[in-house]
Order: sequence, then structure tokens, then C-alpha cells
Amino acid sequence: MAALFTVVMPRLQWPTRFCRVNAFGTSIPVTFGLVPALALATLMLFGHPSSIAACLLIVGFCLIGFLDDTFGSGVYRGIRGHLTALRKGIVTTGLIKLLASPVMAATYAFVTYGTDNWLSYLYITMIAASSNVFNLLDLRPGRSQGFAILTLLAVLPIFHTSLILGAIMILAVTIVPDARAKVMMGDAGAIAIGCAVALVIIASSNITLSVTYTLAAVFLNLLAERYSLGKLIADNAVLSKLDGLMGRRS
Repeated sequence: MAALFTVVMPRLQWPTRFCRVNAFGTSIPVTFGLVPALALATLMLFGHPSSIAACLLIVGFCLIGFLDDTFGSGVYRGIRGHLTALRKGIVTTGLIKLLASPVMAATYAFVTYGTDNWLSYLYITMIAASSNVFNLLDLRPGRSQGFAILTLLAVLPIFHTSLILGAIMILAVTIVPDARAKVMMGDAGAIAIGCAVALVIIASSNITLSVTYTLAAVFLNLLAERYSLGKLIADNAVLSKLDGLMGRRS
């Protein structure tokens, strides 16, 4: 089904509200991220230990991302930017997204693991930080999905199950039109993918892996408040080469 929508969606005529002009001057659909997001949500139903909760969490992230894609202005960016807007009396869709993310993560963690389990707080941090990192990466075609695939491939030797293999397959299929700059993932896809990657890590039940991934995700969030992740990627020979393989760059 994901493969079918991957072929069909770029060929449809979308209303202006659901389109954006990309870096190459072409107006393209900005809501394609619904496809990998909903495919990953469905995958959780069949492969995640907390199947229904995990599925609903990805759907929730997808919906708040869709809200930002269709009604967000893009004037204010980053945590600092949305807080600046709030001080001016402006409540941005980006701020709603930033506040809703940890709330939804907390609901998932507390329902699944309880309020008195320290893992709940680790997973809340992991999910919220992971979703924002992949959103920050989603500034070039294929980048968010590409780095998600690389992350899951790195985890694969530790956690080799149908869940992670299914996630990799979904991303490998749906990255194609995004990499070719025919569609945009949008926040609906990027933050849902970040959430899904975190849920795969959680499903591994590997505490060392969970703590390591959470620290890395938090570090990248803090780093992004001072530096552009895109520039850091471009300035690193290895990351730049990998990034170039993920999608169109010129």
C-alpha cells in the first residue's frame, strides 16, 4: 500500500495549501510524509510490544506535523524562535507541535510503563528528542528518511527482528519521490519517522542502546540551537558524501 501511494501521490494535482516551493523553485506537495508515517504506524500494530499505543503515538505525531505543514507560516523556527513568537503574543503551530510532542510521549510512556518507572522518563525524552532531530534534518530531499535508514541499519546487528526490517523497507520505498525532490516529507513525515525510530529502539529492550540513543538525540537538539545541522553535515567529508547519496542536492 505504501508503495502504491508512493507512485500515485506525486502525480496528483494538490491544492496550493498542501504545496510548497522547494529549494529548486518547484511547487510540490508538502504532505507526502503521511505515507511513510501511516505505514510505520500500521507496522507497529504487528511488530511492537505495545502495539496499539505505539501505533496511536505515531499517528498523533503525524497529525500535529500535518497541522504545522498546512497552517504554519515558517517565519519562526527552532525552540528559540517559537518562544520569541510567544513573547510577542503569537502562538505558532510550531510551538503547539513542540509542546504536544512531550505530552504525547508522556501519555504513551505512562500508560505503557507507569509513572513510577524510570524508563518512562527516559522514553519520554527519547521520543521527543528523536522526533525533533529528524524534523531538523528534513531540509533537503531524502535527508530525514536517509538518516533514519542509516540509524536503523546501525541498530540492526543488535536488534534483528521483523519490526526493524519492516521499518527499513518502508523508508527505502517511500524515500524515492522525496529524494528526487518530487514531494516533501513535511513535519507530518519527519517527526513521525523520528518517533518511529525511537519506538524501534524501545522495542529492543536494550537499556544501553536506549540511553545511548537518547543522549545522542538530546545532544543533537542542543547543538542545533547554536549551529545548523545542514552546515555541519556539509562541512564533514563523510557525512557530506552520505548526504549526497540520499537525494537531489543541485
